[in-house]
Amino acid sequence: MYEKITAYLETFSSGAAPEDKIKAFAADFMESGLMNPNAMEAMGSRVMASKTALKNEAPTMSGEEICVCLSAFVQQDMFIPGILTDLVSQGVIPQMLKRLQELDS
Repeated sequence: MYEKITAYLETFSSGAAPEDKIKAFAADFMESGLMNPNAMEAMGSRVMASKTALKNEAPTMSGEEICVCLSAFVQQDMFIPGILTDLVSQGVIPQMLKRLQELDS
């Protein structure tokens, strides 16, 4: 279900990813059917959570919760370029992709 998105895990695991890979990830996520147009609202209290908190919560999140977070991150990156790059380097997105991969197996 999440294969196209989790395919980026290996690229993002190092904590550094080329800008073209970040853009490709955002485009693939938006086209995946997993994008939540109301993500900021759906995130609830997580919208104010720190990167560390999100990274620590990721292993227990449902696939839907992770997709809401990823949707919000992609939306934010449209207005504040660099958000996705920062979340990859901080290990938040790799941890979420790892969880989606676990849920897929």
